[in-house]
Amino acid sequence: MSLRRQLLIAISVIVLLVFSGLQVLSVITTRDFLQQQLSSHAQDAAGSMSHDLATSLSNNDLVLAEIQLSSVFDRGYYQKIILFDAYGKKLISKELPRKVDNVPLVFSTLLQIQTPPGEAFISEGWRQLGKVVVVSQPTFAYQFLWDSFKQQAAWMLAVYVLVFLLTMTLLKIILRPLSLIETTALEIQHKRFNQILALPKTREFHRVVSAMNAMSSKISEMLTAEVSKAEAFRAEAYTDKVTGLDNRKAFDLRLNTMLSEEGSFNSGYLMVLEFDGLKEFNHEHGYQEGDQMLSDVIKIALSCSELHIAISGRIGGSAFGFAGFDVLATVIDSEFKALQRKIIGFLDHSLAKNLSFSLGCVQFSAGKNRTEIFSKVDLALETARQNGRNIAINLNLSDENAITEGSLGWRTLIQSALAEKRLTLFAQPVFNLTDQRIFQHEIFSRLIDQNGSFISAALFLPMAMRHQLMPEIDKVVISLVIDQMNSLGYLDADVAVNVSAQSVDSALFRGWLMERLANAQQSGSRLSLELSEFGCEKNMPSTMSFVSLLRDQGVGIGLDHFGLAQGSLDLLRQVMPDYIKLDGGLIGAALESEQARMHLRSVIQLANTLEVKVIAQNVESEKIKDLLMNDNVSYGQGYYLAPLTRL
Repeated sequence: MSLRRQLLIAISVIVLLVFSGLQVLSVITTRDFLQQQLSSHAQDAAGSMSHDLATSLSNNDLVLAEIQLSSVFDRGYYQKIILFDAYGKKLISKELPRKVDNVPLVFSTLLQIQTPPGEAFISEGWRQLGKVVVVSQPTFAYQFLWDSFKQQAAWMLAVYVLVFLLTMTLLKIILRPLSLIETTALEIQHKRFNQILALPKTREFHRVVSAMNAMSSKISEMLTAEVSKAEAFRAEAYTDKVTGLDNRKAFDLRLNTMLSEEGSFNSGYLMVLEFDGLKEFNHEHGYQEGDQMLSDVIKIALSCSELHIAISGRIGGSAFGFAGFDVLATVIDSEFKALQRKIIGFLDHSLAKNLSFSLGCVQFSAGKNRTEIFSKVDLALETARQNGRNIAINLNLSDENAITEGSLGWRTLIQSALAEKRLTLFAQPVFNLTDQRIFQHEIFSRLIDQNGSFISAALFLPMAMRHQLMPEIDKVVISLVIDQMNSLGYLDADVAVNVSAQSVDSALFRGWLMERLANAQQSGSRLSLELSEFGCEKNMPSTMSFVSLLRDQGVGIGLDHFGLAQGSLDLLRQVMPDYIKLDGGLIGAALESEQARMHLRSVIQLANTLEVKVIAQNVESEKIKDLLMNDNVSYGQGYYLAPLTRL
């Protein structure tokens, strides 16, 4: 129960107790007043009648006395009038039953009104003739007391409602800083260290908020320092100091990761820009002028937004590589020619008039290997160089007609397999490297054709991406996994499933997933969905929205192939996943270079600081396992630890 609700209840109870006490006190006071009025009323009536009755009794005329009593009694204000003689003998008695009309029985029972009798002696001179006793009828007193009670109760209820509404408003204003504190505390719990900008005026809240801001700021500064240190190690190991692009090692690692990651893209291009005569230009104008010229040309290349350059790097002394994925061939052709014209125009209006360049580009489909792609781009570069100054050559590795015809066949095959659920699942366990316990099982899928043969994801996923079928594939895989977890009590650890960027961007898929997870019984809490680092960077708004939905459902979140991109550490702080899976290339580089290993250690240290679990992929030898354990990596996955097994 919230503090505001508790305070409202407490204040309501206090107000009700106070009002109840005031009501009881008011009713009792009113009753006492009415009793006194009834007593006075009876006494006045007795005194008034004693004068008239003196004449009647002196003449011993009881008929006249009865008439005198009746004239008063018949008004209905009296319960009893009795006339006694001088010796106490009852001469005349007028009585009515005690009446309580239009008043609840409970009320009249709890609050009984006493009616004291009024007495007056009847005398003539010094001779006493008798006594008259009058008792008032309490009916009107009860009705007055009941009406008074209802009116006061109505007023007090109205006042209570007004006080309640004012209290709610005031508590909302007073406790607003507490809500901000709660929100900030939850953000800190999720490792987001925001500041409360509006400091409350209440002294206690002001101190708490100031302390919280100071703590959040200090932790944020510590994490920023960790990120800066990690970025410094990354820059040392993987960044070209002149242009700020990836160096050859980082470029190769990132490109190899994209080529090996199943279903990460459908088509791609690799473009290489190489300058001729750069050495002579540096000797003539100085290295500083040469570096500035290279930086300016790189800015021109990166400004070609339609190319959607995903990987850029300096792959040689005067050579630069640019790679992008899922860009239309017509766009590549036009942007490639436009880039050629822009660079020529820049060189013509600079000190580098005598500097020339060659521009080669190769377009390829998913499934091509790195060696084939680079051999073709080298051919394009050499062709451009042989054809003269500032020439650009664009090659395509595949026949577009064949690709189109083949893709239609793949589309039919994939759609029929999805309709018949001809997908089979494989799993590879993730182990705790210390005690060898299974932490998680990662799920992989294989398509089954009409002949019952397996088709690897590397073959059918690119075609699925081309035809926007990835959300449907992810639906089938997730459903199969959840069904197995529910029916078989699948294994004894959490299960991880990769989700494509197409699915993350699809509102229909997100809606389906929320409904499926809501009906997943207890399986949802044991399920983790993994997003690729590259996919997250492509569309951060969709990624953050998707992550928020998963957190609401209690589903685990993982970042796959993590650590190679320049913004990976910022991505880690924004998404705050439950775990990251280090890219295999990052680990391989750490075996060969101390600088790369320092970067790896800084990534691991930052993740551990944020309480994000670290899983190493591609653990293929005892040497890699030992390196990981020495660098405080707790979990590993790879064929050295366990192969894929069919479910």
